[in-house]
This record gives sequence, structure tokens and C-alpha cells, in this order.
Amino acid sequence: MNLLTYLYRQSRRLLAIATVAGSIGGVAGAALVAVISKGVSGTESPAALAWSFFGLCLVTLVCKSISEIALLRLTQDAIFRLRVDLSRKLLATPLTRLQELGKHGLLAILTKDIDTFIQAFQFLPLAFGNVVVIVACLGYMAWLSWQVFLVFAVCLIVCVTGYHYAERGPLRQLVQMREHMDALYGHFRSLVEGSKELQLNRTRAEQFVGRVLAGSAGGFRDTFVRAMSTYTWVANAGAMMFYLVIGMLLFVLPQWLPQQSATLTAITLTLLYLIKPVTEMVGALPPVRQAAVALNKIMQLNGELDARPAVALATNPFGAQGGLQLELHGVCHRYPGLQDDSHFMLGPLDLSVTQGETVFIVGGNGSGKTTLAMLLLGLYQPEAGTVRLNGVAVTEGNLEHYRSHFSAVFADFHLFDQLLDCDGTDMPARAMRYIEQLQMGHKVRVENGKFTTVNLSTGQRKRLALVASYLEDRPIYLFDEWAADQDPAFKRVFYTELLPDLKARGKTVLVISHDDAYFDCADRIIKLADGHLSEISTPQRTSLHAV
Repeated sequence: MNLLTYLYRQSRRLLAIATVAGSIGGVAGAALVAVISKGVSGTESPAALAWSFFGLCLVTLVCKSISEIALLRLTQDAIFRLRVDLSRKLLATPLTRLQELGKHGLLAILTKDIDTFIQAFQFLPLAFGNVVVIVACLGYMAWLSWQVFLVFAVCLIVCVTGYHYAERGPLRQLVQMREHMDALYGHFRSLVEGSKELQLNRTRAEQFVGRVLAGSAGGFRDTFVRAMSTYTWVANAGAMMFYLVIGMLLFVLPQWLPQQSATLTAITLTLLYLIKPVTEMVGALPPVRQAAVALNKIMQLNGELDARPAVALATNPFGAQGGLQLELHGVCHRYPGLQDDSHFMLGPLDLSVTQGETVFIVGGNGSGKTTLAMLLLGLYQPEAGTVRLNGVAVTEGNLEHYRSHFSAVFADFHLFDQLLDCDGTDMPARAMRYIEQLQMGHKVRVENGKFTTVNLSTGQRKRLALVASYLEDRPIYLFDEWAADQDPAFKRVFYTELLPDLKARGKTVLVISHDDAYFDCADRIIKLADGHLSEISTPQRTSLHAV
């Protein structure tokens, strides 16, 4: 029912077309049974029945095809909107909330659950056509003999009720199976991301695969087998119950309610005609039930993601006549500390950065440098204090405009092979100029708006991420440990050539770095320690460099 409700909300017009065409096709299918029964009984001439038979075949073919194509288009449109809407809502959700949901849970929903949803939708046109045929045949049976129809209806209600109660167990197991899937996706992620550590220690690898991953995989397997085995028994019992009902109507009921030979023949043909659609309906129930569980997960995620659309402002609220000014005023943010049960308070922080400045941010591991970067970028929201750009406080209403001033390469960056938001006829030439400057021209080129390959080392991929960042051409750049994965030659290029080039172009550059040998490349150095900011003076820089 949830699936049908969801489809109804997507397009009432297509659903109406499918319903009307399917109904006509179902009635025509039931009429075929009537024509066949008349032909078998010999009550009418074969010539007259032939026209009716072939005409009804044509109507059934056309209407059934129209109904299934309308449902096919409807279901695919629904899946398309679901994927796009979820993706947009995911991007509109605060980063802290996405981190709470976890990558493996999000990926399981965006991949496995939607795939399950698609597989169920493939059954929908067939199931819809079968329902219409069954209803039309039952109507024809009622027209032939209301007594037989009444007995059949009572038996059908008893069977459906029994099936409903019998499938409660496998339904619970399907929900458990979906929970096992979340855990399994988490372990697969650990397997891929921790492959180096596992390959380094064979005992650790064997324990991870044999104890952790195999445990979840075995739990999924056992739950799946139990659920599907029960469904197999229930489905086969349901199909057999239908045969038992046919036997009762043919061999037992006539002894109590005698029927004419022609009526009994027509009812028999109708019941035999119903075997295929009823069997297909019962067989389609397990994937449909799995899809219902997947839809619940999808809708749960949909509710947890931020439903608020980005506010589109006609003008840039941060426009200013003078140079760009970025400020933090009493900003505080709480984040998990080194111990899982502790929290660390960053702030209150006060900072002012002007246009064209190159500012290095330094501090020990766990001091909050990346968290500070997230606050500056507008990806984390301060719990107290304000972030200001050109004197204007950053709010939820202008956050999109604020973020549009920044380009960043994160320590845990993701490299897109497509060059997005970098339109222009000169884009490939500009990109190749930067790629050549970073000595990557022999490995990568730009074709059709994308890098020809991203299958490179971490350091090389980071250089391409820097190229993509340069092409965005935004006022403020933030680099989080960019040089950490570069060899000494490229560190020198980054600090002594690329950063000065950005400064010469009037860009504001924020660099999180531990490379004290290049601290003299900064206009200012800000140190983060114990949750507070302090500026390192020139004599202190000299002492750090000497160390």
C-alpha cells in the first residue's frame, strides 16, 4: 500500500491511464474466458465467436501494453525523482548531521535500498495487470453463479487472512536482514579503507574477515534463508490452497449446489485461467515486501535530512566597496575530544583576516585546526558567537552566498573526475596550464570537461584537486595540509610559487600546515592551542624554523 501511495503522489495522470487501460484489458481478458467457454460448449457458431475472440485478443494486447508502459514510465520517473531529491536534500543537510548518520548507512540506502525498490517496481506492471484480470474473472464468475462465487469469495478471504498472519514472521526477519545490511556495509567500508593495515598484518586481517565481516555476512545469510524459506512455504501453500479451492468447487460443491454443465465448464475454465495470475501475484510478494522495508528506510532518511531549500537571494549580501574582511567574533564550537566520552570546547575565538593575506594556521594534533576550518567555511555552525564577512553576520539565510566565496582542498579531499563549475571556452587551456605547472601533463589531460584519469597516487590526486580549486577562481582559498602528501620539490612549488601567485591575484589564503620550514611564506601565523587562538610573532617564527 505504501508503494501505491508513493506512486499516486508522483503522477496521478499516469496512474489513472494505467488503471483505466489495465481495467479494460482485464475485462477483455475475462471476456476471452467467456468466449472460450461458449466455444467449448458449442452454444454459438464458431464464425461469430472467432470475430469476438480475435477482437478481444487485440484489445487485451493494446490495453495491457498501454497500462504496463504507463506504469513503467511512472515507476522510473518516481525512482529518478527519489534519487535526485535525496541527493539534493543530502547536500542541504548540515555536515555534522551527515557525520552522525554515517557514510555506510547513507550508502546502503542510496544503493541497496533503492536497487531493492527498483526490483519491486519491475513487478508492479505485471502485478497490476494480474489484479485487474483476477477482479474481472471474479466478476464473470459472479455473473455465472452467485452461489459459487460466494463460496469462492469466502474461501479466498480465509486464504488471504491465513497468508497475512503466516507472513508476519518472515516480515520481521526482513527488517532484521536490513539491519544486518547496515552493519555489513560498514564492514565493507572498513575492508576497503583499511586494506593497507590489514595486508600488513595477516593475523589481524584473518580475524577481521573471519570474525567481524563473516559474522555480519553469516547473520545476513541466516536471516535471509529463514525469511525466504518461510516465504517459500507460505507461497507454495497459498498456491496449493488455490488448487484445493478449485477441487472443492468442482467435486464437492456440485453435490450440495448442482450446477448446469455449461456453467460448471465456464467456471472451471475461469479458475484454470486464474492459476497463472494468482501464482505470479503470490511469487511477487517477497520482493514487494523487501521493497516496503527499503522504502521505510528511504523515507526515514528523507525525514532525517534537511528539507529546507537553499535560500536564493537576488543580490550578494556580502558585497563591499573596500577589500574583503573575514572575521570571527567570540565563536565557540564543541566537538568530540580524544576520549570518546569527552567533549572539547573550541573558543571563544576572535580572528580577522583581510583580502590578500596569506595566513598559516598551526597547532598540535587534535587541537581543532580542521574544526576551525569548517567553521570558517560555513560547514559547521558556531554554538556561540558570529562569523562575519565584510561586516555582515553569516546566517542560515545567506549561508549559500557566504560559502560561494570559498574554495578548499581538504585533508580528506574527494577528487571529482569532472571539472564542475568551471565553464568557459578557455577552461581546458587554463586547466592544462596548471596541470603542466604541477608537472602532471604527461599523466593527465582535460577532455570533454573532465580529467582523463584520476587513478593516481594520493599526492598526484591532491595536485589535481588543487587544479580544480584554482579553476573555481574564488576570493578565499583554504588548504588543509595540502603539502603533507607531496615530495620536497612540490612542497617548495606550493609554498614559494603557488601561494605567492594567489596572493598576487588578490586572493585570501588560509593554510593549515606543519611545515615550519616555510613559515616565512606567511603574512601571519595563527596558533591554535587549548581551544584558543594566538598569533606567532616574527621572533617566534625564527625560533620555530631553527628547531
